[in-house]
Amino acid sequence: MKSKHTLWQSRWQLDPAAALAVHDCGLRVRLQGDRGTAENAAEVVQSFAAEHGVHNADAMVLRLVREGTRLLIDPHARGWREN
Repeated sequence: MKSKHTLWQSRWQLDPAAALAVHDCGLRVRLQGDRGTAENAAEVVQSFAAEHGVHNADAMVLRLVREGTRLLIDPHARGWREN
């Protein structure tokens, strides 16, 4: 049985030269040193709150920021493949 998180890497577009990862939901994560920062977190939280509830939205964005950061630091170790 597959998890809902199977192939999560495929939902990201990476631009290593710009240190930028963009998720399908529109979240933009930029790597600064060894930390990822969401450029549009508030906007994505509002979008998630409408669909998934306010109680989940912040946690969902934090998880996505961690994912994007990990992919930018070492994409191939996380299973990401260029399209």
